[in-house]
Amino acid sequence: MADGVFGVEVVTPEQSLVAGGAKSVVLETSEGGLTVLDGHTALVGDVAPCEVKVEQPDGTTLRLAVHGGFLEVDTSPGAAEGFAEGDGPLPGLSTKVTVLTGVAELAQEIDVPRAERAREVATQRVAELSSGRGSGADQPAGSDAPDVALQEAEAALSRAELRLSVASSHE
Repeated sequence: MADGVFGVEVVTPEQSLVAGGAKSVVLETSEGGLTVLDGHTALVGDVAPCEVKVEQPDGTTLRLAVHGGFLEVDTSPGAAEGFAEGDGPLPGLSTKVTVLTGVAELAQEIDVPRAERAREVATQRVAELSSGRGSGADQPAGSDAPDVALQEAEAALSRAELRLSVASSHE
C-alpha cells in the first residue's frame, strides 16, 4: 500500500459497509468537522448524523449517510495488521479508523423515491405538531408527548434530508 494509506471500517449491526484502505475519512462530530489522515492522534468520539466521505487509495471517494454513532482512531503499532482489503492484508499499517453506527447507507444504495416520501410525511407531521393540530388533546395535562412527537418528526425529517443530500452528491 502507498504511503498515507490507513485502514478504515464502517460497521452497522447488520454488516461491514466499508472495509479496506483509505487516504482520508471526513465526517462530523458533536464538536465539529473532522478529517482523519494516516498517523492521526488516537481518538474515541461521537459521530453526528452526517455524510461520511472515505477517500480510497485510488482517489475515488465513497460517500455514506451515517445517522450517528461512534468513531475510534487506533494508532497502536500494527493496528491495521491483518485488516483485509480486496487484495489482502494491509501490512505494517499502524492507523485504523472504525466508525460504529446503528444505521448507515452507501450513497449509491439510497432509495431516493422512498427518502422523498419520508421527507414529505415528516414535513407534514412537523407542520401539524408545530401548529398544535397534532398535539393530541387526549394527552394528560403536563405531558411531554407533543414535544417528544415533534422531536421524533424533526429527527425523521433530518434523516430523510441527509439521505437525499448524500444520494444527490453521488449522482
